[in-house]
Amino acid sequence: MSIESKFYVFHGKNPRKKGKIDFHVPKGLVVLGKAISIEYLCDKKNGGGDGKQAIYRHEFETPCIVAMDETSQKQIYVIGNRLKITDAGIEN
Repeated sequence: MSIESKFYVFHGKNPRKKGKIDFHVPKGLVVLGKAISIEYLCDKKNGGGDGKQAIYRHEFETPCIVAMDETSQKQIYVIGNRLKITDAGIEN
């Protein structure tokens, strides 16, 4: 599935613009702690969303690892053995 198709499935609309996000492939990760939940602002239509901006909170059943890369800039990683992104949102 293309990025645009995945965006449409999640948001219920096409992206307004295409762009690139800089992504650094880390040489290694430094564990910072454990994530017990995540919140984000989104206008999704799936998972009970109506396409309007709302804050979505997902509490994790099992804690996930929070890590940073060796540059300690711009990127944070949330890693969990049961963590996945579905059409309904983030699931654990």
